[in-house]
Amino acid sequence: MGRVAPENLDAYRTAHAAVWPELLRALKDAGWNNYSLHLADDGLLIGYVESDDLDAAQARVAATEVNRRWQAEMAALFGIEGAPDESWTFMPEVFHLETQLAAAGEGLTS
Repeated sequence: MGRVAPENLDAYRTAHAAVWPELLRALKDAGWNNYSLHLADDGLLIGYVESDDLDAAQARVAATEVNRRWQAEMAALFGIEGAPDESWTFMPEVFHLETQLAAAGEGLTS
């Protein structure tokens, strides 16, 4: 979870409508899966990612030159010092429908 400066919402949306292909590949190669970002009109930004080892996946991406360039560009939109991806607040999952259905013996049907 993070926060984009309200005056930069349009620029943030524009940047994320066409993320650099080399960054997309770096994220995927580092083990980021099913990654999405959701931006509210007040600047609240929530990200979702699946990874076998998120700490390791983050470290692999952080070590890339393309991520350093992207984070430098995005920092201005957040209105913070440093890389935005290093200032995220992480929230542990407290509910997952499929997990609870499986535990209750209620497998999903199509």
